[in-house]
Amino acid sequence: MSLFEKHIDAIEIAVKTAYWMCFIVGFVLLLAGHVTMLMAIAIGVIWLSRLTLYEIRRTRTRWDRRSAEESELRREQRREYRERELRLQIRRPRRPDN
Repeated sequence: MSLFEKHIDAIEIAVKTAYWMCFIVGFVLLLAGHVTMLMAIAIGVIWLSRLTLYEIRRTRTRWDRRSAEESELRREQRREYRERELRLQIRRPRRPDN
């Protein structure tokens, strides 16, 4: 598990916070008419934030898919185990009660 995957929740919160802060700063700068290097930096941070959030969504989707596959495998194994137990019970001769 990578560092990104270990701390994905904290990274997501930090990225969302940075995204909205830069969005607000960019909007205020645009309204004030100050299209400067600060505006370019804000746009760059917004772009990188969106890219990071996209990667977080992809990672979580992959985890969900893997979890669903593992759950289905466990369910199938339990079903096979129950069938095997039932077959064994049918094959065992019953002892009459004295």
